[in-house]
Amino acid sequence: MKEKARFIALLEAKCPRCKQGSIFKHSAFNYFKYYDTNTNCPSCDLRFEKEPGFFTGAMYISYMFNVAMIIMLGLTVFFVGHNPDLWVYYTTVFPIILLTVPFVFRYSRVLMLYLFGDF
Repeated sequence: MKEKARFIALLEAKCPRCKQGSIFKHSAFNYFKYYDTNTNCPSCDLRFEKEPGFFTGAMYISYMFNVAMIIMLGLTVFFVGHNPDLWVYYTTVFPIILLTVPFVFRYSRVLMLYLFGDF
């Protein structure tokens, strides 16, 4: 049951210690402020960035998400479209990648915090 609560808190981008406070200040659907991160947890005062540059490792997680999405979307377009022209890939895959930028950014940071944060 505890692991389920931890997984739900991860999906909701909540604090890894208390699972109550939000990691981000705004919703992921706010495309112009999705990256605003709280410095400390509003509930338990856990400092999210352990050291300067802590979230730099989240770039690698973000890269992994994007590569996986490009491969999956590319294969979907390939099989559904029966090997269409290159412009079809550009007009289907890249807009989806651009629309998912806030979610990839947020969840790469959340995973970095949950995996490597000392709490």
